[in-house]
Amino acid sequence: MSGGGALQRLAARITWALFKRERVGVDELGNIYYRKLERSADGEEVERRYVKYSSTIDPTLLPAEWHQYLHRARPEPPSQDDIRRGQHQRELFRQRVAALEAEDAARRFQEQTGGGGGDGGFVQQLPEGEASQPR
Repeated sequence: MSGGGALQRLAARITWALFKRERVGVDELGNIYYRKLERSADGEEVERRYVKYSSTIDPTLLPAEWHQYLHRARPEPPSQDDIRRGQHQRELFRQRVAALEAEDAARRFQEQTGGGGGDGGFVQQLPEGEASQPR
């Protein structure tokens, strides 16, 4: 058994004893997620889930997997596999958005310049054979 693992377990037990909360994970932004068992007014144990933000408190920046956990759309905290899949999906989404923005910019450029080449906008097409004859 490693000393680091034993220290982590000890720290988790002390934290639980003092705050009655359990750290369930950390996201790529450094936000820390906890769950805490509390007693309701009628004596039932209720699980409360919350996040300690790393820097700026902006809920829109929470990864979707953790947002789902906090709002009870998933029963357990996301696994490393879930987190990797979510990161991959977000990267694919960013790439698709960038491609669509590039296509849109090219289309707007074509519209602003009169459709680009091939329609005779700037260059007059000479009939065949006429271009090779000297003037």
